[in-house]
Amino acid sequence: MRLLNVLAVLAPLLPVCNANFDLYMTVFDDAILDWSVFQSDPDQWTALNAPPFPRKNDVSGRQEGIRCVGWCNTEDRPGGIEVLEMHFRNNPLLHWTIYKNRNYEMIGLDGKVYGRCIPFPGHYFEYWPMQGWRKFRCLTSFTAKDING
Repeated sequence: MRLLNVLAVLAPLLPVCNANFDLYMTVFDDAILDWSVFQSDPDQWTALNAPPFPRKNDVSGRQEGIRCVGWCNTEDRPGGIEVLEMHFRNNPLLHWTIYKNRNYEMIGLDGKVYGRCIPFPGHYFEYWPMQGWRKFRCLTSFTAKDING
């Protein structure tokens, strides 16, 4: 009985957001630089069939894509990325920005925190004609399936 009381007290303190997703910078056919979202390190079929999110200078309003400020090249370390604005979908709205100087929290347009991303390099894939470099793991209640549709 005592154990149940302790668990009842601690349960609300446990994070409820453990779905997570990984964010990769991807290159298609040595020319098109995009971003892709995966649940974990992708196999060939998953990588080649994931929807690309284009790199853009502006992802405000209804413009979907990813805006990156800082070290935003394929082989750069993700710790050099200062700002990453991710606008994946409009309906439902999946639009968050992470800031290095705010501990990479996923901040929505409403100012709420929806999770936290951590620089997470170390995985690279090459499935012709696509290459990918993992940049972040985002700890949130959203999954790659939620984002990719």
